[in-house]
Amino acid sequence: MRYTPVQGIFWIALYLTLTILPIVVAYSGSIPDARGFWVEFGVGLGFVGLAMMGLQFVLTGRFHRVAGTLGLDSMLQFHRQIGLVAFFLILAHPVILILADRQYLSFFDPRENLPRALALVAVVGALVLIVVSTLWREALRIKYEWWRAGHGVLALFIVFVGLVHILQVGFYVSNWWKQGIWVLATGAAMAMLINTRVIRPLQLKNHPYRVADVREERGNAWTLALEPVGHSGMSFTAGQFGWLILNDSPYSIQQHPFSFSSSAERPDLIEMTIKELGDFSSTVGDTPTGATAYLEGPLGAFVPDPEAKRDMVCIAAGVGITPIMSMLRTLADQGDERSILLIYGNRHWNDVLFREDLEELETRMNLRVVHVLSSPDENWVGETGRIRAELLDRYVSPPDDRTCEYFVCGPEPMMDAVEPYLRDRGIPLSDVFSERFKIV
Repeated sequence: MRYTPVQGIFWIALYLTLTILPIVVAYSGSIPDARGFWVEFGVGLGFVGLAMMGLQFVLTGRFHRVAGTLGLDSMLQFHRQIGLVAFFLILAHPVILILADRQYLSFFDPRENLPRALALVAVVGALVLIVVSTLWREALRIKYEWWRAGHGVLALFIVFVGLVHILQVGFYVSNWWKQGIWVLATGAAMAMLINTRVIRPLQLKNHPYRVADVREERGNAWTLALEPVGHSGMSFTAGQFGWLILNDSPYSIQQHPFSFSSSAERPDLIEMTIKELGDFSSTVGDTPTGATAYLEGPLGAFVPDPEAKRDMVCIAAGVGITPIMSMLRTLADQGDERSILLIYGNRHWNDVLFREDLEELETRMNLRVVHVLSSPDENWVGETGRIRAELLDRYVSPPDDRTCEYFVCGPEPMMDAVEPYLRDRGIPLSDVFSERFKIV
């Protein structure tokens, strides 16, 4: 994350304003007589829940200005959590109405109105399917690509049926201008999805890349080197990432976010290092040289301050080293002399990704690397175990005059240990930048 408290308050206020806007619209102008507290409360939850569902398209829209400020990691975590809130609010809408007045059961009665009943039942099923497939995707062995495609279709269906339901009921939207606001808002949400899934790939079509090299790395990882074809490449900031498409068509459902691991000083040859973890990543090593690829980006706010040039403490585990490696390579190419401490956790010494590269970088810049092994062999004399408070106490100095930035990247267990530690040490939130790596 890289935003000021004022910016944070602005984004929160904007989101809250947009979620309650439907209620403001409903109670503007002429309004019908109230139908009792619980009925109106249930209706209000439905309005807010549907607004939250529509805003989900904004959170996943890959807008550079927003993601560059808040960071995609923060946005996706918020997207996941607020999605659950929207699910419960929308589901609570019919439940509360039916409990308050049994006549609302007629909305689900096919004898009253078959298309309406089928649509509302389908929406409930779509809501449940979205939540179940998201929370238990790996347990259900749903491939990421198909989950992502289905996720968007189901969300689009829910928002569309929600709009039709509101217009048909018409209790609070009998005025033409209220109906127009709902249609425009829903159309904007749908347009964002269309922009992400249709227009963006069309723009990428004219900016292909060629896989110039596929290099095996330590720790069951592979580095893909991509060179631009017919264009100058992509300028990015070290620590950012892009969406990778390994296919002749940018419309492929095989789209995955990966951090750049190469120096930002070389936009003409971009590298991404990918560990064999999930469905897609396990086949990266089979990518043939010369294959066509597409990149969307750059995105992310997991980057050093370009102006302050403060010292850095980097804490990484496993493949979480990739964005930090891009930072180190870039700073080395720029001749940067700031002090950098890297605490890097792995299981085995032979699995340490970029081991030789880090040794070489230590000779080129003011870098100290502390390796931490959780399963070392008997000859290992360095740090052992997990990255925990006791280990960090030996290397991380208490903050004094905010002369340091902290970058934390890796799997969730490590992040859950390090982030509270830094907070408890009194390090300001604005000085800590986090990126959680998950299997995609």
